[in-house]
Amino acid sequence: MKELIVLGAIQGAHGVKGLVKIKWFTENPKGLTAYGPVILNDIKALNVDIKFVTKNYAVCSLEGVETREQAEYLKGKEIKVERSILPDLKDNEYYQTDLVDCKVYNLKGKKIGEVATVYDFGAGVLLEVGEDLVQFNEENIKEVDIINKKIVKKI
Repeated sequence: MKELIVLGAIQGAHGVKGLVKIKWFTENPKGLTAYGPVILNDIKALNVDIKFVTKNYAVCSLEGVETREQAEYLKGKEIKVERSILPDLKDNEYYQTDLVDCKVYNLKGKKIGEVATVYDFGAGVLLEVGEDLVQFNEENIKEVDIINKKIVKKI
């Protein structure tokens, strides 16, 4: 089975003509359309067209979605693409999905938890480690080893 990467999630309908509000998980909303047709419900490939962008989401048309009822039905569904079509990353760049399940250690090598979720509310990436939220930046993170699923926290 091909590995799928989540680009965004449908938040609900916008208007009466089948437009949907999509919260993007990419660097910017253009990532929703940058890789060609997307996969919805892990099976159907369809085209996305961004109509306009607000602070919190992109309002888009989805191929085959023409009514408000169809759009509302998709609320909570994820928009995905095959990982193989995503570009290679530069050093010190990571796909957020790769950070999930990484074991987090302090500078002395003691395990302090695992990354359960990655959040990005616009002010920087946060890792949920146990009951804590850790800012994912150079001040807090010393090392990231995606291959071995290991992160070393400075503080």
